Amino acid sequence: MGESQPFNIANLLRWLHSELHDLDIQWPVLLLAVFIPLLLIYARNDIRVRRLRIISDFIASYPTTRDQDPARAGVPSDRPGSNPALEFVTSKYLSDLREPDDQPIRLGSEGLIKEIERRMRSSRIIGNAGDLRLFLSALGFMVICYFGFGSLLKALETGLQVAGVEGAPICGATTTCCPPNAFLGQIRIIGTLAFAGAFIAAIRQFIRSLAVFDLSAYTIIWQTAEIFASVAIVIFLYVAFTDPTRLLGTLGAGGDGARDCTHISWVWLALAPLLGLAPQSATKFLLIKMQSIISWIKMDDDRFYPVTRVTPLDVLDGIDYATRFRLEECGIYDVQNLATYNPIQLHIESPYGIYQTIDWVGQAQLCNMLGLPKYLMLKQLNIRTVFDLERAIDYGGREAAPTEKAGPDEFDKIYAGVLFAVTADARRIGELGGLNAFIIRNEPTNSLPPGDSPSASALPPIQAATVDEYFTWACRTITENPAKTKACVEHLIGWIADDLHVRRLRRIWQEMSDDLGNRSKRLDNGPAPPQPVNS
Repeated sequence: MGESQPFNIANLLRWLHSELHDLDIQWPVLLLAVFIPLLLIYARNDIRVRRLRIISDFIASYPTTRDQDPARAGVPSDRPGSNPALEFVTSKYLSDLREPDDQPIRLGSEGLIKEIERRMRSSRIIGNAGDLRLFLSALGFMVICYFGFGSLLKALETGLQVAGVEGAPICGATTTCCPPNAFLGQIRIIGTLAFAGAFIAAIRQFIRSLAVFDLSAYTIIWQTAEIFASVAIVIFLYVAFTDPTRLLGTLGAGGDGARDCTHISWVWLALAPLLGLAPQSATKFLLIKMQSIISWIKMDDDRFYPVTRVTPLDVLDGIDYATRFRLEECGIYDVQNLATYNPIQLHIESPYGIYQTIDWVGQAQLCNMLGLPKYLMLKQLNIRTVFDLERAIDYGGREAAPTEKAGPDEFDKIYAGVLFAVTADARRIGELGGLNAFIIRNEPTNSLPPGDSPSASALPPIQAATVDEYFTWACRTITENPAKTKACVEHLIGWIADDLHVRRLRRIWQEMSDDLGNRSKRLDNGPAPPQPVNS
């Protein structure tokens, strides 16, 4: 812009038009690079509105999960008896819609529903408070996408072959007969293919983040850095190993390497996008495998890998392969992840009903506490969830139901036999770790009367035992006194079922049960008898 021209918007636009006209800008590619972040922001806001509406309907359907008398909820009287599981879900979707001077949301059911409706009406498709931050964080992503897609179109136009070097000879590594730009053209194609793979991986990560409403500036910047790192790593590998098939043949023959100036090996045409798909995972895998040959790196203790396998989700009732894949999009990859997940949040962020998610979490918690073999055995004894086991062993021990009769003591022995059963994994742990637990008896030899000597058959007060012997002794210890068996088994259930995620599920279960009412506990025997009419 000239100094004599006054500064205004019209002159600025004319100057930008003239400058951009001189540049070779690929407008369709630029629009695509800008459109992708805008589409992600639009999808994020649309998901927010839909899920806030589900939260509002949930609160209206089960108001006891929000409005709770403090005494009934078991909290101090100066605090409202609200459900933290629901508060965290609500806060997740309202956090970036709040104004700087807004206070934390602690309202009753009607007030919270009105507040959610107000926030949904104020939310825009694009243009909320956090949208500008997301768009600015995507500037680097847009730049990489612009150059990456532009280079991809050019590579596809040439059929993934180096342009302008047709007929060039195949030269030895020490010669200079290749055209100057031939190798640079190969690098561009390899980098472009790596970009294509890394872009697909980034889009997958963005979709997973949208599924759990976790798309943030960090996610976008992280994926931008991953794309750049993928392209750089693949290019470095290509420079080092231009043609793996020719390299292997040359090493076997003992000759010098040769370089094809016109073509790229088919191995790299397939390998470049695959390496771009998962560069971080490939790097970690390479470092782990190198630990066995590099002695100065601290080694992992991999002795117990056979007994520390991840428990898959499809061991639970109602979860097949398709459901397992859908749960993985929510960040739930194994039984432990599901056991600690918020069932209300899972219901809101997935197409599954609230009773279905509660049942899955209850099954996962039992499996996570006891291990897969004992969980599957208890299923054969009609125990599916952690609360089934609680009620079978300690049905009358709850303070909330003092009038209910205690369950028969025989069930305590039945389920104690499974809880203290020795498994193949326990035996394997003893073998791999060289562990011999001590059996501690209460009849030490020094407690005998003076003058008496222990018999030859007396057992020592402390004895190192095998795994089978130790588990047998443990089970015998809690069952040899029938008066203490029930207390011991209930004590065991009391501590293994006292994790925070179990208490959260128990709170949700109790409040939804209260909302259903006492009549839902069992079916009536028949129609109610007619009431006499007083004349």
